[in-house]
Amino acid sequence: MRLSEARLIFSPSDLNDFLECEHLTQLELAVARDEIERPVVDNPQAELIRHKGEEHERAYLRSLRDQGKLVVEIEDAGAAATEEAMRAGAEVIYQAGLQHAGWRGIADFLERVDSPSDLGAWSYEVADTKLARHAKPTYILQLCFYTEQVARIQGREPGRFHVILGSGERDSYRPSEFSAYYRRVRARFLAAVEAGIDVYPLPVPHCPLCDFRELCEQRWEEDDHPVRVANIRRDQIPKLAAMGITTLDGLANAQDDERPPQMQPATFDALRLQAELQLHHRTTGEHTKRLLQPEPARGFALLPTPSPGDLFFDIEGDPFWEPRAGLEYLWGVSDADGYRAFWAHDRAEEKRAFEDFVDLVHERLERDPSLHVYHYASYETSALKRLMGEYGTREDEIDDLLRRGVFVDLFKVVRQALRHSHPKYSLKNVETFFMTREAELRAGDDSILMYEDWLETRDGALLRAIEEYNAEDCSSTRQLRDWLLELRAEAESQYGMEIAWPERPELREVSEATVETAELQAALLATSRRSAGSSPTGRRSDRGSRSSIRSGFPRSSTSSRPGSRCTIRSRSIVRGRSSGSTTSTDGSACGGGRSWSTLRYRSR
Repeated sequence: MRLSEARLIFSPSDLNDFLECEHLTQLELAVARDEIERPVVDNPQAELIRHKGEEHERAYLRSLRDQGKLVVEIEDAGAAATEEAMRAGAEVIYQAGLQHAGWRGIADFLERVDSPSDLGAWSYEVADTKLARHAKPTYILQLCFYTEQVARIQGREPGRFHVILGSGERDSYRPSEFSAYYRRVRARFLAAVEAGIDVYPLPVPHCPLCDFRELCEQRWEEDDHPVRVANIRRDQIPKLAAMGITTLDGLANAQDDERPPQMQPATFDALRLQAELQLHHRTTGEHTKRLLQPEPARGFALLPTPSPGDLFFDIEGDPFWEPRAGLEYLWGVSDADGYRAFWAHDRAEEKRAFEDFVDLVHERLERDPSLHVYHYASYETSALKRLMGEYGTREDEIDDLLRRGVFVDLFKVVRQALRHSHPKYSLKNVETFFMTREAELRAGDDSILMYEDWLETRDGALLRAIEEYNAEDCSSTRQLRDWLLELRAEAESQYGMEIAWPERPELREVSEATVETAELQAALLATSRRSAGSSPTGRRSDRGSRSSIRSGFPRSSTSSRPGSRCTIRSRSIVRGRSSGSTTSTDGSACGGGRSWSTLRYRSR
């Protein structure tokens, strides 16, 4: 958005901003009118995403040229030069400037197709490169604008527009299916600009990338807005406001009769307690906690009896390692004897690190059948399930570990067992109650940036710093487990009740017919692989088939091909790291990719 000769010029990106956050539109409008200055922000994470997006675009450009396509690059993305290239029948037009009626945009590529138009025996369709692995509504809006302008120039609507995803896939869509949606969003946007309609800024996924983030955070602080209460949902804020509760202080001191009618008493009590603890920290400078009433199979009841062989597990991953998929580059494990790191700098090493970790856990289980593997939030187990499917290896072993309840998510224990005075429930927040960090690196997102630096420089000091950080995460997870065990005893004393230890899953006797079926499946699969040749993802181990059946944890009776993973299990896989506020789930066991919604959040 910019002002030119007293007239506003809009771009498709302004529509995207409007969808992301309507308040952002008003801030951009104020900048365009010189009413405020755009903040100067050093955001290396946003810069990394921009850089990776440009790399993806250049890679697609190279692929077109490698195919022998004649590409015309438009200097300064000029609209007149773009139209001239279209009329001349250029095979591919790169950086196509499109401008009309107060709107201007730059399409990545216009690709010639053999469909007649006013231009001649050809016409054009729009293709845009996007780093993401799935198309998003904002992409569609951009492409609708570009397609609209191409249709105006060539006298016919293109049959398709295309998104070149980071995965390498090419998603194609019919413009007619989205044109009504595009017109509605554009009309709403123009009405908001015309009327100067503003809304109160509430957190959205775009916030970590926004230049104005500090302005909004300052406003929340000044307004003492309830958005600052940990774990509050966006839809709960207007319900509280309808009862006159518009500040954190007001929520902390709310009476029972001020509960919104649509809100469950337990939910209201939880939000009020959280606000009360955060208000205590604000007024005293002291962080505090409150133990919740123990419940069966929740909170402290999820903590198993400690065992000498217990393991504490943490993964570092780079979601931008390549456009197609990220890389789990460091697998850290600690036990009573120390810390061990499994490094992976390519796909083969990632597969080996995955296998080595799974084999290590099973080896330790043979020595100590009562051990558990502790982690914080669902990222680690999600990565294991995803890599199991991607590489087609250690399927029985992972299945066995999951069925036996070997993995223990301490984030779930914390969320269900206590409340504390921090505004987030990340591991970094919780650990302030029992340890002080020493590693120079302090955040998971920073480790991604440091690993990306290493990819460029190969400076070994960067890897040592990341490993030190990961080792401290494993140590923090161990100390958190010990602290929670202490609080468990405290809760038993405080509430005058015994908290039952979780029981081991019951081992079931399996019929000989089931064993024979599993063995036949393994034999048939091995035969088919020998006849088809080796898998492109590498070898697969079937050594666990009989042992997992015999142990009382039978596998599904469907095929265990990596490609048919969806049909094997229906467990929900949580994608991405929970930050204590938002978690996205995928009800399949296909793995999928890591979700950053814009950036990835970790509860560490």
